[in-house]
Amino acid sequence: MSLSRDPEKPFEAFDGRKASLYTDNGTVTVATLKDADEALQFLANHPRAVEIAEEANALLEDPIQLKKLVRKIDLTIAPLLAAVYFLQFLDKTTLSYTAVMGIRTDTHLKGQDYSDLSMLFYIGFLVAEFPTQFLAQHLSRLALYLGTNIMLWGLVLGSHAACTSFAGLAICRTLLGVFESCVAPILVLIIAMWYKKEEQGRRVSWFYVCNSLTQIFGGVVAYGVSFAHSKFASWRIFYVAIGAMTVGIGALVCVFLPDSPVKARRFTDMEKVAAILRVKNNQSGTQNAILKKGQILESFKDIRIYLICLATLLSSIPNGGLSNFSSILLTTFGYTSQQALILSAPSGAVGAVCVLLVGYLSDRWHNRSIVMLICILPTILGAGLMVGLDPNGIPKNKAGLLAASFLTGTFGAAFMLLLAWNASNIAGHSKKVTTNALTLVSFAVGNILGTQTFQAKQAPGYISGKISIIATLSALCFVVVALRLYNDRLNRINQRVLSEMREEEKDELREKMAFADQTDRRNIFFVYTH
Repeated sequence: MSLSRDPEKPFEAFDGRKASLYTDNGTVTVATLKDADEALQFLANHPRAVEIAEEANALLEDPIQLKKLVRKIDLTIAPLLAAVYFLQFLDKTTLSYTAVMGIRTDTHLKGQDYSDLSMLFYIGFLVAEFPTQFLAQHLSRLALYLGTNIMLWGLVLGSHAACTSFAGLAICRTLLGVFESCVAPILVLIIAMWYKKEEQGRRVSWFYVCNSLTQIFGGVVAYGVSFAHSKFASWRIFYVAIGAMTVGIGALVCVFLPDSPVKARRFTDMEKVAAILRVKNNQSGTQNAILKKGQILESFKDIRIYLICLATLLSSIPNGGLSNFSSILLTTFGYTSQQALILSAPSGAVGAVCVLLVGYLSDRWHNRSIVMLICILPTILGAGLMVGLDPNGIPKNKAGLLAASFLTGTFGAAFMLLLAWNASNIAGHSKKVTTNALTLVSFAVGNILGTQTFQAKQAPGYISGKISIIATLSALCFVVVALRLYNDRLNRINQRVLSEMREEEKDELREKMAFADQTDRRNIFFVYTH
């Protein structure tokens, strides 16, 4: 398949600096290569463009070779992203495990101190989100930046073991939030660079499932450590062990995770070009290091972004409560502290199965919104059972409450699909960065509010926390429907414009827009997933 009419310039069709031959005004989609996507810069300046284009096209047209390329991308990207997300959620929720291992007594926490420590993580997360995302874009070395932050938060996590008071823990928790704030947005950008839209839901689920796997791993490890008897408290051992593991994974990310398809050292130039061309129909490109004011402003004018942020906020309020109080809730249902730790495992298994199934179905059905509603409803039911079976801290049905606790593990897949929506539905690198930052700011605010819905004065019933889960997730269902309807409306508008264009005009402009680093709202070829 030829990419250009001139065989000596095989990538010329993508060069938006050249005036269009078929539009009346000679459309130019990008002024300079510096303004264009990194992929266009790589293609336009390649010294062996003709040879590489032929090899890349041959690979893409060979089903066996294409399958090998996708497998190589998966093996290069997926394990490291999964490891990073596994550690992020584990590190973030260590406070929940150590809460029943003696940290509250050893560090003299009183009243709302525990809830405040849970909140301070998200305060650091919130303050750092925009600066860390814009810095990552400017450096344009996503993997190196991510790996460095991972090692730093590993050191901070290990430092928790030295804390003897609320003040020390407060500093550590805030810094942990600062260094972890870059993770989810960078992972979403990486998925969007390497995969087609119809592949992204499943790939996001491959790393997001680690949220649930950490419940299994963390619960089992914390259960084992809780039996340790030494002068060094078991919760301190736990922090040192997890912190050391985090530093090690951070080093691996720096060395082995590629910054982008263009900068992937383990890929040949032919494979890089094939990887880029494979996703060109996404119309969202890879990355651009220039922070573009127009794209940032568009993010704040786009109604969809506000709906995404509202949906994130509503899904994060229950997360903030449950991720920090799940072990404590199990003790209020009549289980011992050690039993509460080991019972985190089956709850994590429920969440893992749900996330993987949801990711698979959202790609297979080409439908994010319906699948999202399916995974929200069981959690609403679970929270309702918690209220009905334990309204005032006196459990009526211990087994029923345990089952309800397991049901609350399904809603996490909803936020996973919101991340997949961002990967699929946003174009223009500065707009992607801004949108991802706004999404994670909403995530942080929601989690801050969530930690405060579980009030110490309401222990052991925690009625406001349980009711807040029902209220916020019910509201989330309506926001998801609104997002679907709005995305469908934008697709219809684009289709009307395209129907009035000549075929040769559409073919030419579609190629020029693919790597022009234009936003989704400025690209009539962009298709929104619903």
